[in-house]
Amino acid sequence: MFRPWSVYRLFGEKPKMRKPSKILIILAVALLHNSPQSEVYAAKRDYGVIKNQTSPHAKLHSVDIRDVRWTDGFWADRFAVTRDVTLPRLWELASDPEKGHAIQNLRIAAGIEKGEFKGTHWQDAWVYKWLESACYIYAVTGDAELDKQIDRIVEVIAKAQRPDGYVASQTIVREWPRFQDAHHHELYTMGHLITAACIHHRVTGKMKLLSVARKAADYIWDTFKGRDPKLAEFPRNPSIIMGGVELYRTTGDSTYLDLANFFIDWRGSRYGKGRRDTWGRVTGGSDLNQNWRPLRKETEVVGHAVFFTYLYAGAADAYMETGDKTLLSALERLWTDLVAKKMYVTGGVSPKHKAHPVRSFGPGKLSVIAGDSIHEGVAAPYDLPNDTAYNETCGQIGNLMWNWRMLAITAEARFADIMERSIFNSILSGIEVDGDGWSYTNPLRWHGADHLLRSNDTHRRLDPGQRMICCPTNLMRTVASWHNYLYSVSKKGLWVHHYGGNIFDGRLADGRKLKLTQQTDYPWDGTVRLAIDDVEPGEAVSIFLRIPAWTQNADLTVAGKAMSVACKPGSYAAVTRKWAAGDMIELSMPMPVRMIVADPLVEHTRNQVAVMRGPVVYCLESIDVPGGVRFEDICLAADAKWTVQHRPELLGGVTVLRTKALVIDKSVTRDVGGYRQVGDIQPGRTDITMIPYYAWNNRLESKMAVWLPVRW
Repeated sequence: MFRPWSVYRLFGEKPKMRKPSKILIILAVALLHNSPQSEVYAAKRDYGVIKNQTSPHAKLHSVDIRDVRWTDGFWADRFAVTRDVTLPRLWELASDPEKGHAIQNLRIAAGIEKGEFKGTHWQDAWVYKWLESACYIYAVTGDAELDKQIDRIVEVIAKAQRPDGYVASQTIVREWPRFQDAHHHELYTMGHLITAACIHHRVTGKMKLLSVARKAADYIWDTFKGRDPKLAEFPRNPSIIMGGVELYRTTGDSTYLDLANFFIDWRGSRYGKGRRDTWGRVTGGSDLNQNWRPLRKETEVVGHAVFFTYLYAGAADAYMETGDKTLLSALERLWTDLVAKKMYVTGGVSPKHKAHPVRSFGPGKLSVIAGDSIHEGVAAPYDLPNDTAYNETCGQIGNLMWNWRMLAITAEARFADIMERSIFNSILSGIEVDGDGWSYTNPLRWHGADHLLRSNDTHRRLDPGQRMICCPTNLMRTVASWHNYLYSVSKKGLWVHHYGGNIFDGRLADGRKLKLTQQTDYPWDGTVRLAIDDVEPGEAVSIFLRIPAWTQNADLTVAGKAMSVACKPGSYAAVTRKWAAGDMIELSMPMPVRMIVADPLVEHTRNQVAVMRGPVVYCLESIDVPGGVRFEDICLAADAKWTVQHRPELLGGVTVLRTKALVIDKSVTRDVGGYRQVGDIQPGRTDITMIPYYAWNNRLESKMAVWLPVRW
């Protein structure tokens, strides 16, 4: 049986039509009123972050963006911070000619103002992901001023687009030739433009940005469909695949599905089976970009974390539309490799700043350095360093997006478990709790002010500026849309994937209206109550509740009566009945403090433990260690007793864990090099407080550790 964390264990655009007659209008209105299952009803829906409502090879389908609203608790607070702080702050920075220059680049490309291009080659994506985030927030708030702000930037984007459809300010403003260097990221920025345009149309019903996206996609298809070998290295970052599938779903034009499938097949096609020399070194293609071997032939996850997660998410999107089993089998194989051998306890999936992959060439054969230099990605199995961990926030978001699509395909809880682990730990850790200040890397050990900074590390969270611009807006759009990841529907009923105080007011797959309220203090408390507020009469239908892999002995009651329903960890518990207003479901998930050990092959964490409670990974910061005690001398007792305390005034409101830790006696005589004999160490004890990992580096510039030594 596969263990979900086997590295860790517990100790369409409308066609043109003639003007309808009054009779047709009356009939249409009648259909809309009386038949919610009708095409007229479907056309009025906005659907979710992916519009897979009619995808033939998806078991689960998105609910509408407007169907779910936060009420209170953890995620309601974070949505409010995103709306009130992060969204306006990132617009302000994007508009600042010194700190961001992202808006200026597009305005110069549009001919609205004069100037020079500044920033990264992917600076445009800052604007597109901001726009997508604004659409999610507008869908909830209906803020008229935000709608006008969105309209204004859409006008700029439309003017920046060239007559043939090409739009990329990094080359237009500089007057550079197109597609001369894959690092210029033209397809990446246009991929995000297309995705933002689909969401914009879905939420507002407006056509202008969607028309820009279609024109851009048509240009890309015309440019690449001839399979010019000079373009074989494009794209590096394959956001265009997800964008292409979403544009197909939005418009119904199969050209855009062809576009997405083309780029899936194109990646690695130039190098066939993958050419390597005797020592396994690449002689064509790149591990970094996953293009030395076609996706369907990949046997392990390699390279840049954003590149591989976006590629696999796009391939999962394509599978939902085509049912190509060769894609799905590859995705399953790669998912298992990543989760079983290359993922941190926090959900992080990119341990390396820079590295060369290490491969084993079969039983009895030597493992050797194999492949080209990679950065921001994975390396050898079980190679998960802590203080040098990269874990770019965007890579963790890409992993969440991939798992969301795999969940839609399979309806298997293991994918929702990965999403939960990522969002609560390695994604939220990329932003300060007050919503202003970001980090790209998410290490699991930090040496404070003396920490040696590597690529994109910073001692304090910073503004994105003109260099590190991708993660802040990516994180913002994830939090702004997280309410749309809570539920799915199928012919069997409603699926509840994630927990937080919210109201679902939507329809089941058969068109019946259902309204329910979810009440919970999750992730600080494992009790979740779902009250049925309103439901249209009909046949019995199921409500599926995810039982997280981390919990044991969960139980379910309906109307106060225990249900004989299996609550197996890492599965969905189905409650089936004819629902009526006033029905109450209560799910109770015990949340003991757990100490986790890694697979012994993870050399970096031998004889150490990580601490979790519910879905949250905890860390120790030196600010929470008593004065006079050296941070590095702290270790945990295997039989540690824990006190759980909620601190609403601390770090935006967190539950902390307190215990008596062991302290290595500093008076012990040390040998040459500072080594000590085990028998000479008589540890003392001291009080420590552990906080959620996502909230580290929000106070003083402290030392921090997720993994702590353990004394058995």
